[in-house]
Amino acid sequence: MNVSRWLARRRMAALTKAVYDSALTDEDEPAEPSVARFLPGGTTVAALIVVVVLIAAVGVWRHAAEREHSQALAQSSSEREESGSASVATGPSPSAPASAGGKADDVVVYVSGAVASPGVLTLPASSRVIDAITAAGGATPEADLESINLARILVDGEQIRVGVAGDSPPPASSAAGTTAGTGTCVRLATANEAELQTLPGIGPALAARIISYRSTHPRLSSVEELDDVPGIGPSLIEKIRPGVCG
Repeated sequence: MNVSRWLARRRMAALTKAVYDSALTDEDEPAEPSVARFLPGGTTVAALIVVVVLIAAVGVWRHAAEREHSQALAQSSSEREESGSASVATGPSPSAPASAGGKADDVVVYVSGAVASPGVLTLPASSRVIDAITAAGGATPEADLESINLARILVDGEQIRVGVAGDSPPPASSAAGTTAGTGTCVRLATANEAELQTLPGIGPALAARIISYRSTHPRLSSVEELDDVPGIGPSLIEKIRPGVCG
């Protein structure tokens, strides 16, 4: 009898505990913090990856662009330097003698007198008297350069005579080329090559051209008519006018 009562009590206690346990809710149980809700979701992670990739791509692109720009500037500067060096190396020198064959813009002059190597020379059209004297080997120690305009631009066919200090120009012949009694002017209609070369700016080449022109114009008497002779222009005519018989 006591055993039955004890069993009944045990069953009642177990049933009471079961009812009590089932009455407990989730709110009565202490909530454990969820670590997962503090972690970023899949969408957020993907967005962060895209942003990082874009930043890296922009940095690479800017570095490449700056490098290409620097290389282009360096190449452009190098090309300008090479171009400038080439133009200086190949540019013609105003004072350099022309080739033996000569060019269309060359002048032919005769340098005589107190120079190391007198003779006929071919020089660029922009050359000056000093260039012709230099091309003839330079003036000798006794040369009188004070009586010559060394800065004058050369005229094709002229003669440059370098005198000696203390000497006077040779007098013109009183024969066919000059007026009797004066000895200071040249008669264009009858003067020979040597007499024509006493005129300033007239060398062997121009003297020969004047005589050739005179063969078809026997009545040559006016200095203005020399304008028809190749190589003689208004400036040279004005230079020789004082020495031509009127």
